Amino acid sequence: MDSLTRAVGVAFLVLCSASCDESTSGDGGAGGTGATSDGGQAAGAGSPNGGAPHTGGQTGTGGSDNSTSIGGGGGGDGGQNTGEEILHADFEAAAEGEYTEDMVAADFGAEPPWNDGLDQGRASIVDDGGERFLRVTYPANEYGPGDGGVQFKVPLNDSYEELHLSYRVRFGDNFQFVKGGKLPGLVGGSAPTGCVDDTTGFSARMMWRTAGAAVQYMYFPEKVNDCGDDYDYASGGSATQFEPGTWHTVEHHLEMNTPGEHDGILKAWFDGEPALDEQMFLYRLADATYEIDTLYFSTFFGGGDSSWAPTSDQVVDFDDFVVKTGRIGP
Repeated sequence: MDSLTRAVGVAFLVLCSASCDESTSGDGGAGGTGATSDGGQAAGAGSPNGGAPHTGGQTGTGGSDNSTSIGGGGGGDGGQNTGEEILHADFEAAAEGEYTEDMVAADFGAEPPWNDGLDQGRASIVDDGGERFLRVTYPANEYGPGDGGVQFKVPLNDSYEELHLSYRVRFGDNFQFVKGGKLPGLVGGSAPTGCVDDTTGFSARMMWRTAGAAVQYMYFPEKVNDCGDDYDYASGGSATQFEPGTWHTVEHHLEMNTPGEHDGILKAWFDGEPALDEQMFLYRLADATYEIDTLYFSTFFGGGDSSWAPTSDQVVDFDDFVVKTGRIGP
């Protein structure tokens, strides 16, 4: 795609014209990075990165962040169960009870440099019929990572041009999705979040949106919103949604672009079905050398004000984190 064609495509996007809807939260303990809670509600639009326009976007009914939904559509499955395994955390050897930084190091292979929520007891290992998993608790009336949810970063053993991340996630029965919240993803370079304008890195977390709609929530050099850009998940022509009380498996596939070229890849699968396929993604500008280097466990409600907060305590369960250089599969 030449620069003129791309510029015309971007001109049709609905840009974020309101405030970022962010709340600043110190990102965990000594040496914290000062990350912020970010979010926004989506409005459907065409993709500037080569994807077909997607009609499954959502328009926010409250708050001030009018993030634009710019992705959509599923691609081929690209094979499965290939490549080198970089990380595998299934929590089966973890002791029941409160989850700590030392346990993160044992399960994920690296101790996080800081955390939100672990020191406050918002993460625990639960045993259900012999199956152990990580449960995150989100307190009533709280939003952002400082007061609700959990965040920590797991540096990988190297940096990579291409990786897959897979994990299982289950929202609690009668879960209050409210306006949305964050879910884990891969990041690289400066790993921007928090409505910053930063072209020295990227972040590729997920979000749940209103009614459980699933999106990839992207910070990258060409994002069009003040906060991150939504790329909607869709399977079989329908928007993909998380169902409370049901285990879902998500898989992200990131392949870095040639610096300055629109040839990067962003794909996703939801319960084994293709849900997102962006083939012309730009993760880095012409002079950039960063790669994928970190798993960012990031989950909280928000958004940057109380309109994102649940009215009662909520839980989400996580299990079977896998990072590989090739397709993981269902």
